[in-house]
Amino acid sequence: MKSRVLTIANIRSITPGDCKALALHIYNKTKLTVSETTLKRVYGFAYSKFKPSLFTIDVLAKYCGFEGWDDFCDQEGAPASKLQNEHVDWKILSNSAAKITHFTLQALKNRSGIPFNQTIRRKFIDDHFEEFLRGDYTATVFAAPSGYGKTIGLCHWIDEKLDSDSNDIILFFSSSALMNVFLSGRDLNDWLLALLGYSQEDDIEALFDINKRNGGRFYLIIDGFDEHMFKNDQFELVLTQLMDIFSFYQSHDWFKLVLTMRSANWINNKHSMEFGLNDWFTGFITDHDLTTNVPLFNIQEIKELCRTINPGIENFIAIDVANNFNHPLYFQFYYKQHKNDFSLNNIDHICIYELISIFILNKVYLGHYATEKILLLKGLVDEMDFKRAVYELDKFKCNDLLKQYSHAYNELLSIGFLREINSSSDFQFKTIVQFGNNNFLHFTIAKKLLLDNNQRFDLHLIKLINNAFNNSDHKLPVLKWCIIHAVKNGQQESFELLAQTALNPKEKSDLIIFLGDLLEKVCFGGTNNEATVNYFKQDCSDGLFYYFFGLELIQADYKNALQTLLKFELSDNKKALTYTALATIAVLQLDLKQLEDYLLKLKNFPQHYFQQLAINPLHCLNAIYQYLKYGLVRKDFFTEVTRFYFNPPKQQESIYDKKASNLVYLLAAYATFICQRPVKTLRFVNALDKINKQGAESSFTYNFFSKIAASDAHFLLGNSAELLSNNDTISASYKQEEYLFTPFMKSLFYGLKIKSAILTADYAAVNGYLNCLNQVSDESGNRLSKLFIAATILGSEQLMDIDPQLYKQVAYNLSKLLRECGLNSDAIIRQKNQAGVIAQKIKVNH
Repeated sequence: MKSRVLTIANIRSITPGDCKALALHIYNKTKLTVSETTLKRVYGFAYSKFKPSLFTIDVLAKYCGFEGWDDFCDQEGAPASKLQNEHVDWKILSNSAAKITHFTLQALKNRSGIPFNQTIRRKFIDDHFEEFLRGDYTATVFAAPSGYGKTIGLCHWIDEKLDSDSNDIILFFSSSALMNVFLSGRDLNDWLLALLGYSQEDDIEALFDINKRNGGRFYLIIDGFDEHMFKNDQFELVLTQLMDIFSFYQSHDWFKLVLTMRSANWINNKHSMEFGLNDWFTGFITDHDLTTNVPLFNIQEIKELCRTINPGIENFIAIDVANNFNHPLYFQFYYKQHKNDFSLNNIDHICIYELISIFILNKVYLGHYATEKILLLKGLVDEMDFKRAVYELDKFKCNDLLKQYSHAYNELLSIGFLREINSSSDFQFKTIVQFGNNNFLHFTIAKKLLLDNNQRFDLHLIKLINNAFNNSDHKLPVLKWCIIHAVKNGQQESFELLAQTALNPKEKSDLIIFLGDLLEKVCFGGTNNEATVNYFKQDCSDGLFYYFFGLELIQADYKNALQTLLKFELSDNKKALTYTALATIAVLQLDLKQLEDYLLKLKNFPQHYFQQLAINPLHCLNAIYQYLKYGLVRKDFFTEVTRFYFNPPKQQESIYDKKASNLVYLLAAYATFICQRPVKTLRFVNALDKINKQGAESSFTYNFFSKIAASDAHFLLGNSAELLSNNDTISASYKQEEYLFTPFMKSLFYGLKIKSAILTADYAAVNGYLNCLNQVSDESGNRLSKLFIAATILGSEQLMDIDPQLYKQVAYNLSKLLRECGLNSDAIIRQKNQAGVIAQKIKVNH
């Protein structure tokens, strides 16, 4: 009836605005009144609890030339000899579907943030479809938050499918096209048939004649099937009709329904879709918190995408930085900023924050209802309870706020900044509002805290963050956003207060690397402001300078942070300590050329500074260099070490002197070990333990390095009981508080586990620990541990007998490392021989 009314009124696609004119047409022809509002309900533009009244449909029938509704039903329902459409054919259907699919593909490709021809195929799509088609499923879904690359990945799969010789038919369109259902007032199934060139009188079964299909499948694919694309009750209506289609065709193995949608939409509506649970394939869930079956980019995909965008550049990217670009949305933002000179070689730990800032600027601050969005976000953060770790809100409790800023809320939902998830159970209603990802959450919290603190980064704000986010993973990211605000607003003097932040060693390491990159970029990256440049034209404050130091912080990226310090007008004492730390990194990286350069710089400093320290760091570094380069042992260095532990110095006067000395002390302890003097190592560590009375905050890291140094010495001396005792202590700490361990500390920990395994003849565990050690050593740049552990393993003939393949691989890696680094093999042979003596003792004992 609705379709007939539109035909007579000469309306091809009805809109809400047409209802007024249609009401006038009906009145002029029948002299009976059907209101504009009633017609809007009939055609689905307004909500209605009830079906149209008999009067309404009677008037519509008279408008169409019938005596009334009964007459219409009699004539339309009378049996007729319906001729089967001779033109109904699988091939014709395929051609009709292909036209729509190609149009949809082109439209979606043109909307790609990165030119589609420069995007890549995603293997997970192939794996997903392979499993879907192998099983007895009718429908599948790709569910992920906004920006995960669902659409582009699907377009690649459809492209490849269309180019194949398959007899399959693909009807593909985006959910925005479903609005035509409401604009036409037609049933979704009839509308789909009309798209393909058939009227509702055609026999649908004839379209799928088994002989004409020839084993082909019919794919109905809808992209972006999300609630925010529709008005209030429109989504429920189209979902109901779609599920009717699903129910009708689910018994036909040739029919396949494919949807892409946001995770929140799947969570909220799967109860309406999964009534035939066994007929749905939900893929491989990669993130159970988000209910996501679309993975982020892996390293190989990032490299492939880079090569596709700019084939002439070989991209090198650190794993931890690459993890920030594994999100397709952020990768797309970066591309838009650097499309003319695209390369990942120059990215750092700040890039991800810049990309998020750009997104928020364009989508939140400059979009529609910007003021309302900011007020809404502030109100949502006010409702959170940081101390109880409540970062998602019960919609029931904040509904008044959401109603007050309803337009802003809908905008934030549509861009994925917020999401709404219905997690109701059979006895409790619960809908939660949460941020689209942690990056958006951290940014919003930081902005709220700064707003409440008059936009100042000061001690009050630091104390607030310490109290609100005690032992929380959210503390460091929120702190980083506050620091970015401080740098861009000329508040760098507050950085010396960073010593007041209660961070564990891993967090502190992350923060210092971040801070080094931030200062470098803001001050020397072309976006500098005068206040920040002037900040570097002075000596670095003691609070900030010494915050940068600690042996636990050492890793490859730490070098950049130290080099940023050198851009200050540092005093000679601070410069010398900075070069000492850089030289220590060169030792761990086995970069003898770099170590030699730093030694030359240190020799140019006034020697009276080094004489102020109980141990001369220059002597430690020179002893290590001579041993690794030439296999020589510097006797003057060991004389200095002997003098130290027989005549230890008094405790330092200031905390800054203490930090400098601790770095040198631990450097000296490792120098004695590297040079194969385990007895002296033990005596030196024992002397340090007596004089070092540190506070609780720094005792964990110092005690860790002290025990590791002592354990290395115990291993070389064959002291099984002492080494295993230290191993048990450190292992218990690692099990309870793994988050405290930086990558460098982890590499030393796994080295200790390997030595303990050798001492206890637990050779089966060595390979697993070695893999862990290699992984974290690569992350921290600690090639020194890999070198000595390799020599230790090769000293075990028992291990060679048990696992000859592992033995050969370790031997090959050691030979390659010696060759690459230009090291003296005699020194390593001594380490190997010492390990061999220990292994022989173990063999005898067992």
